[in-house]
Amino acid sequence: MPPSKAHTRGRKAAQTRPLRRILILCEDTKSSRDYLAAFPHDRELVEIECIGTGRNTDSLMESAIERAQSARSQGRPYERVWVVFDKDDWPMQNFNRAFDLARSWNEVTACWSNECFEIWYLLHFHYRDTPIPRQELSRLISVETGKKYDKADAGFQKILEPRVEMALRNARRLAFENERLHQARRNPSTLVHELVDALIKLDPARQRSEKFT
Repeated sequence: MPPSKAHTRGRKAAQTRPLRRILILCEDTKSSRDYLAAFPHDRELVEIECIGTGRNTDSLMESAIERAQSARSQGRPYERVWVVFDKDDWPMQNFNRAFDLARSWNEVTACWSNECFEIWYLLHFHYRDTPIPRQELSRLISVETGKKYDKADAGFQKILEPRVEMALRNARRLAFENERLHQARRNPSTLVHELVDALIKLDPARQRSEKFT
């Protein structure tokens, strides 16, 4: 069956709009990268690169800036570059330098967690504002999901998806409680909700639903 006129017009309109380019650079090559790459988007309108680098803090930020600079020089700039990393036990000088590097680049956003990305997962189940070691986080996530947490599990986004609104509320509350503290003293802390909120808004199904409500 040939495509309808409305569908054809929609595709032509999409082809005439400039492609929105978004880059997500993650320090790890599995958990956060796989989780964030699973969010749906309209590939005719938005190009999302989600890359696990194996780098951390300031070296990851350096890589993000190099990529942003290269994209600018090629005339294909990124609308936003999200840099996803953990405070963990990296030296304070490296952690602080990552933020210093980002200040001159409006499109570059540090999306960091303290101690680690997994605090975002736990916030899907309940609010927590006291420090949690990485190993304890993994145990608590296993208890809440009823499944042993494996950061290499590429399907983890589907497990958490029904609770994402709760996670967003808890993470916003945590960010508000932490806002007067220096970054390194915010434990636990995460800004992953800002990136997830941006990705949710790119979901074609959500956009269609909002259009007809």
